[in-house]
Amino acid sequence: MARVLMVHLSYYPQDVRVRREAEALIKQSHEVDVICLGTGGQESVETVGGVTVHRIMDGRDKENFLNYILLTLVFMRKAFFYLNRLHRRRRFNVVHIHNMPDYLVFVTMWLKIKGIPTILDMHDLSVELYGVKFNSPKLAWMKPLVRWVEKLSTGYADHVITTSNGFRDRLLGRGVPADKITLVLNSADEKIFRPGPPREFRRIERGARLLYHGTVKEHFGLHVAVEAIAHLQKTVPGSTMSIYGNYSPAYRKDLEDLVEKLGIGEYVEFGGFLPLERIRELIIQADFGVVPYLDNTFMNLALSTKTFEYVRMELFVAGSRLDSGLSMFGEDCIGYFTPGDSQSLADTVTAFCLDPDRREDFVRRASEQYTQYSWETMANRYNSLINRYDSDKSGVNADFIEAHT
Repeated sequence: MARVLMVHLSYYPQDVRVRREAEALIKQSHEVDVICLGTGGQESVETVGGVTVHRIMDGRDKENFLNYILLTLVFMRKAFFYLNRLHRRRRFNVVHIHNMPDYLVFVTMWLKIKGIPTILDMHDLSVELYGVKFNSPKLAWMKPLVRWVEKLSTGYADHVITTSNGFRDRLLGRGVPADKITLVLNSADEKIFRPGPPREFRRIERGARLLYHGTVKEHFGLHVAVEAIAHLQKTVPGSTMSIYGNYSPAYRKDLEDLVEKLGIGEYVEFGGFLPLERIRELIIQADFGVVPYLDNTFMNLALSTKTFEYVRMELFVAGSRLDSGLSMFGEDCIGYFTPGDSQSLADTVTAFCLDPDRREDFVRRASEQYTQYSWETMANRYNSLINRYDSDKSGVNADFIEAHT
């Protein structure tokens, strides 16, 4: 049994990936502590599903670049002292750091000196994401620095986990050894996203129900989906789009202005963040899951968790034709459309509304393809990695750790 400490600059249990990995460890009788941010009203220390959560400070705005840097530095200082005090009581075997940022991994410095292995879980690649998120000419000088920090961070970590084949290939290309990287996909949480009643694949001539859930920022392309709803009023009248998740405030305002401009307020719903159990209910009621990601360096590498969730729930997926999606699901599994082209999305939805047999065939093939990406498979892979490093600790490092504790 390993005692694992996780650290991430986000919220628990809201961060789905961190929660699933922590619960995968608990299921195998490991002990897990998580150091993270908190929000008003949350306990500073509590047990959630067997995981002991330590919320060491409240979260702040991450959208402004300077605010983000300040937040990370304050969090790192607090986390460094907190985890060292916690280690004196808990005697962790492995520390698992979740990016972003990559340099969060250095909070483990003292434990690493003591021989405690550090795993860096790269949910996203900072180099590519920085280029998309902070693309102001004023910040261009930072790009080489971001690349250098990534190199230092991956070199410092004993092992690196990442979330897509595209990310893995980029890390290999930047010199991270293949045997130092483990791929753990953001597959659907199968305890929650289990198929509901058998779907009725009917011809839809009116009122197709489209759904998106997750992060709502510009590079996720929700403006394309909103524009597609306007086009659909001509071919499948009454079609609706429901959007649920965590919004960039400025982008939400842009979307609301777009809806008003197009005069489709009655057909577009802006919902807030919902627990996954509630999202499952919405997926059961929907006709299409929409993944309208834009075509850029980052989104061509990043895999959509919601695609896995929709496929697991046997919901037809209309998604942007990007390399990341095609690497998982072929042209006969997903209704692909041209990224950034709202008319292409509307045409794809219309075609599958009017051809229920083809829609059912796509859903069946996607479900078959999904079996190799299931969370059970990923959880076993992750647990094997933790067990390996726990075993390593009990061997050559044991005397060193005992002598320096």
